[in-house]
Amino acid sequence: MSGESRKRSADEMEAECSQEKDPWTTASFEWRIENFSQLSCEPVRSECFEAGIATWRLIVYPDGHGSDTGVYLTVFLEAQDTMWEPTAGYKVTVVNQAGRQQDSSPTSLDAKKSLFFSGTDTFDSLHSDWGVSEFIKLSSLRDAAAGWLVNDTLVLKVDVIVEREDRFEVDTGGMPCDMALQLPAGWQVPALCNALQLASPFFRGALDDVKGSALIPVDGSLGVWTYILTDLHHQRDPPALTLGSGYALLPVVHKYHFSKLLTRLMAFVMDMNDALNHRPKHPNTYVVNWLALAERLLLDVLRKLCLNRLGRMTKKQLQVAIRVEVVGVGAAAGGRMRKKYAVRQEVAALGEEVRNAILLLTVSDGDA
Repeated sequence: MSGESRKRSADEMEAECSQEKDPWTTASFEWRIENFSQLSCEPVRSECFEAGIATWRLIVYPDGHGSDTGVYLTVFLEAQDTMWEPTAGYKVTVVNQAGRQQDSSPTSLDAKKSLFFSGTDTFDSLHSDWGVSEFIKLSSLRDAAAGWLVNDTLVLKVDVIVEREDRFEVDTGGMPCDMALQLPAGWQVPALCNALQLASPFFRGALDDVKGSALIPVDGSLGVWTYILTDLHHQRDPPALTLGSGYALLPVVHKYHFSKLLTRLMAFVMDMNDALNHRPKHPNTYVVNWLALAERLLLDVLRKLCLNRLGRMTKKQLQVAIRVEVVGVGAAAGGRMRKKYAVRQEVAALGEEVRNAILLLTVSDGDA
């Protein structure tokens, strides 16, 4: 994980959260992790939610992480797209459900019993997630009388406050915006009709069809569209590309046919090919995730590039990339428990042709 959060007082965070909320910068999200006791040691990730210029999610290591494995629950807050390097205050709470009536809702949060950590940090390509390794002792968490697990469900809550900066605003050089993009999260982003029509055949058709309507619904996050519009309006340079920002941009750039930006993105990924790695804990640079993206977008060039990268990995790297140890499963061999492995979910979700191409790269040792 990227880093440990810096502690802040409860009074500081509660004061910020109690202020009048700006929907652009503030979000709250609750995550119910069911069948918690059945989870392996592999990290689990929440659904994504938006706050400000970035998309966020929680990462939980059910059995701890690093030196705290088997002792503490580990939790991190991750910014999925760090292209704008937002600074955010956050409070992550593990909810104590003691006294809650079975099957009642919504979850009641007892401030005196629930535990939280908080901090203010900048989320960038080097530190895309912040959190704590020693959140709560697993022995306490699993104590049936303590109230942390009810019906084998753990409840986490996170509040995020993103610092708003002028560089996050789309700059049109003083030209009045004549349309807006309606994003899934509810944001309406002002834009120049002519700039979008010149850059994208999709918008040439869409803006002709709406006959005077100035609001066009689109997919994608605020951070991605701010990048695209900043790039199109030419008033200032967008942030430098990284594999993380490229991973967030590519689906939207491809869907809306921004051909020049797509060409630049693909050239960048080809130049950064060696930075695609075998580590699933870094989702935006994990080569299998890029391979899945290539399949989804039907980008054959990217698919071949990812398979080539896998083919240049060492045997050990390849094994980490495609398989995971199954905890508590194995046959005794010579008095010892033999480790047992399974194909990672990310690999299993790929199409059969690509999945077989990956498996052919491995040298069978009887474990995979």
